[in-house]
Amino acid sequence: SPFHVFRNNPDIGGRYSALSFFGIVPAAIIGMDVEKLLNNAKTATDETGIMLGAALGTFACQGRNKLTVHLTPRWKVFGDWLEQLIAESTGKAGKGILPVLDEPVGDVDLYNKDRVFVFFQDENDDFSRIKNLNATGHPVITVGFKDDYDLGSQMYTWEIATVVAAYFLGVNPFDQPDVEATKIHTRKMIEARQKKKSAEEQRPGFSNADTSIYGDITGNTLTDVLNTFLKQSRAGDYICLQNYLSPSAEIDGAVARLRAAIFKKYKLPVTHGYGPRYLHSTGQLHKGGANRGLFMQLTGENIVDVAIPEDLNTDRSFLSFGALKDAQAQGDWRALKEKGRRIIRIHCQKDAAIFLKKLTASL
Repeated sequence: SPFHVFRNNPDIGGRYSALSFFGIVPAAIIGMDVEKLLNNAKTATDETGIMLGAALGTFACQGRNKLTVHLTPRWKVFGDWLEQLIAESTGKAGKGILPVLDEPVGDVDLYNKDRVFVFFQDENDDFSRIKNLNATGHPVITVGFKDDYDLGSQMYTWEIATVVAAYFLGVNPFDQPDVEATKIHTRKMIEARQKKKSAEEQRPGFSNADTSIYGDITGNTLTDVLNTFLKQSRAGDYICLQNYLSPSAEIDGAVARLRAAIFKKYKLPVTHGYGPRYLHSTGQLHKGGANRGLFMQLTGENIVDVAIPEDLNTDRSFLSFGALKDAQAQGDWRALKEKGRRIIRIHCQKDAAIFLKKLTASL
């Protein structure tokens, strides 16, 4: 038979399963030498992960809980895994370590004393930036690597480190108690749609030809609304862009420029995640961690949409993928509001990339 069933240990949580069949079977399919990958993982020592976790946990307990990770372009996607591992494992009981990925590089004086920096570097990288950060008192952790198979040892090390950091914070690294809140609200909205009942609609607090903005907002212009919301921030906060727009290189570039503008003006970490993916990555920390986030949901029209059949034997549908995505965004909105989080939703009526440029200019 061309098919083979790999029976994985059912007790391994998803974010800790990279070196189980869940991770190594896909690695084998794309042509990686699995034996080499696992042998590399065996070179990692428990002591390295324990020391790293103790450092991260100690820094977090001292208020340095924004883990700013800089990766080489080749290892960029490793950050997505690391983000979920750390945020979902530590972000609960009003505590947590916030991973900050893909942040535009800023001047040293833009960073507050809530940062810890991690640089994944090869031998050809420029170390001057690390020296500048060290000189101003910021903790900097450097991680060296030789090739892609060092992923094995890094995954093992960071899994150990995350568990140890969670121990220092006094939280359980293996549960995600606040993820379910968004699912509950999403299901309620879908059930109302199925029964053809009208879900409670949000009313915009600001509208123009380009956008509608929802939330507790004040102001008569886009500039006033955006800056009034962001001026609520205080030292130790972060700003999070929850992006439900369709991913593209153009949107990525526009979001990067928006992040850079907010960071430069407000000197706070600005994180970004595409929805609904982020719900199972940083979503736990957003709702379960400290109330330190200012959340900006970015939504738009579903220009391309596909209906979801009710079952295999019919073409009938009461739900589309676009409507499901919208329900997930609104479900997370409601879950965040229940937790007393500061949040606005910015709905783009027209071309999303052009609107993001206007949003950046409004700062």
